[in-house]
Amino acid sequence: MTGDTQLFDEVAHPMKILVLATDIPATSRMPGSPRLFNLCRELARHHDLILVARCSSQERYRSYLADPGSQGVFRKIKILPEPSGPSWWGHRQHRLRQAAYFETKYQYPEYFRSVCETIRALCRQEHVDLIYVDLIMMAQYVDPQWRIPAIIDLHDSMTHLATRMVRSEPGWRKRLSAYGLLMSVKRLEQKLGSVFDLVITNSPVDEQVLKGLSLSMRTRTIANGVDMEFFSPDATRVEPYKLVFTGVMGYAPNADAAMHFADDILPLVRRKCPNATFWIVGSDPPERLKEYGTRPGIHVTGKVDDVRPYVRSSALFVCPLRVGSGVKNKILSAMAMEKATVATPLSIDGLNVVDQKEVLLAGDPQSFADKVVQLLGDEQQIRRLGANGLACVRRNYSWASMGKVLNEAVQFEATAAAHRASR
Repeated sequence: MTGDTQLFDEVAHPMKILVLATDIPATSRMPGSPRLFNLCRELARHHDLILVARCSSQERYRSYLADPGSQGVFRKIKILPEPSGPSWWGHRQHRLRQAAYFETKYQYPEYFRSVCETIRALCRQEHVDLIYVDLIMMAQYVDPQWRIPAIIDLHDSMTHLATRMVRSEPGWRKRLSAYGLLMSVKRLEQKLGSVFDLVITNSPVDEQVLKGLSLSMRTRTIANGVDMEFFSPDATRVEPYKLVFTGVMGYAPNADAAMHFADDILPLVRRKCPNATFWIVGSDPPERLKEYGTRPGIHVTGKVDDVRPYVRSSALFVCPLRVGSGVKNKILSAMAMEKATVATPLSIDGLNVVDQKEVLLAGDPQSFADKVVQLLGDEQQIRRLGANGLACVRRNYSWASMGKVLNEAVQFEATAAAHRASR
């Protein structure tokens, strides 16, 4: 470690970093994970960042630009076009190669070459020192022959997620589809070490999965954080029986969790607390989930401008996830607003929290309902869990501390690459 530290100290300096993303980053005020934005905001304090990204909608781009906090994070933003429909031959090649759904090399070969050339030209034009890739979907556009050090942040291991999907799907058709996804993403994650100098995940659980795929892959965990200024406690009046779950509901694990709570847990809660209400707060709920809003005691908001009023006015935050991986920003945000939380064990993967201290954990519907009812009748325990959760987030999950770890990793990888090139 002494040699590594000396290497880092010798040439730590501001760099030009090219950031590749699947979409315009979500700020704390926007739907979606704020991980990329907040880590880049911390990197931008030391380095010059250029963003190359696809864009899911102009509304999202406008929301990003309108957020005062986005100013100065990226010096330049280059929006990539969307691919046109695949040809019959491209579609056939994609299936024959058993490629992942997001790979474009076979379905859209011209688009693939164009994006690669755009990125390479920008690297030359801007004299880029390091490429920072967000999510595995963008890994395909980085070529090791460019000889530019590269880091990828997977957030979660898709191999880990797909493995859980295979195990949890009751129907054979969906299980077979999940198995196909597992095989394709496992192949891609096994190869990451040959392209990227460092592979980052947001939890030790996901990092261990990657280590099992490739012994030569260099990995590191950088946990999610929370915007402590944006998500903070306030004096909002609490509605005594209001239960809230937040997230992008277009994401299947979130929709599944919401329906699971509504079907299997809420009826048990309402037997003892008939005034209990369940609020499903988040964008893009599928049609099936929207229909739950017609049931007594259930509210499906769809997209909201700000999730904070819903969480702050709640009696409890609930996180009944059954599928998924990685650290859940929604739990960190609720804790930062000093909300007592009941969650499934899977929901806290990678989080340094303790059952009965910062959260209450429950692995089955009856246990989950019992703990919700228990808390609704115990204001003192609600305050204790809320205070402990807030203290935990302040101590362990600030974006500033996560950004510091990332900056050290970025500096070291660029420095090591420069030393290798000078030999």
